[in-house]
Amino acid sequence: MAPESSPQWAGGFLGLLSPQDRSDLLRLGHNRRYRADAYVIIQGDHSESVFLVTEGRVKVVVDTVDGHQVVLTVLGRGDVLGEFEAIDSNGGPRIASNVALEPVECRALAGADFRRWIDSHPDASLALLKTIIRRLRAADRRRTASGSLDATHRLAAFLLEMVDQAGPDGTSDVDLALTQEELAGLIASSRESVVRALAALRARHLVSTARRRITIVDVEGLRRFAG
Repeated sequence: MAPESSPQWAGGFLGLLSPQDRSDLLRLGHNRRYRADAYVIIQGDHSESVFLVTEGRVKVVVDTVDGHQVVLTVLGRGDVLGEFEAIDSNGGPRIASNVALEPVECRALAGADFRRWIDSHPDASLALLKTIIRRLRAADRRRTASGSLDATHRLAAFLLEMVDQAGPDGTSDVDLALTQEELAGLIASSRESVVRALAALRARHLVSTARRRITIVDVEGLRRFAG
């Protein structure tokens, strides 16, 4: 992805940068492509590479000691992956995996190059801080919703997060390749509740579903339902 193209980077880290800062960053490193279900980052690895998502989406997952995998969030175009380990290179191994939900394109660069870029671009640190704050706020909203909304409304709110993440084109159909178990973890619910929630949203003609895929077919209707 050439930096000169300056696409709309949605609400991710790249979208918070000035055109010049973004162009300077995207000139670093090299392009990488990942097929769906491929690991971009592996939990436990001792590495500090940074990945800038230019196309596609990834799920951030943690493998627990009892053998389960928990999905923490979904990141997409314009987001930065692996920044914690790049900034704190002595902080230990990767704390989570990043797995491609669909074909993904990234700009991969060394952690040292990312740190030098931050040092030489005064506004970069603030943009990175804003990115982290946005993620924390989204996680807080999901935690708050788990105690005040039913599963159908929690699912609708999460799906709208994915629409907004898609940026200016978010009014078009949005496909999400997550299993029912993964969705349950994301909205702090049970798989059975997710099944019922999807059925309720289908009945309202707001989404359609297939194996490991949800398509949002009426974004404005979904917004009205979510309130």
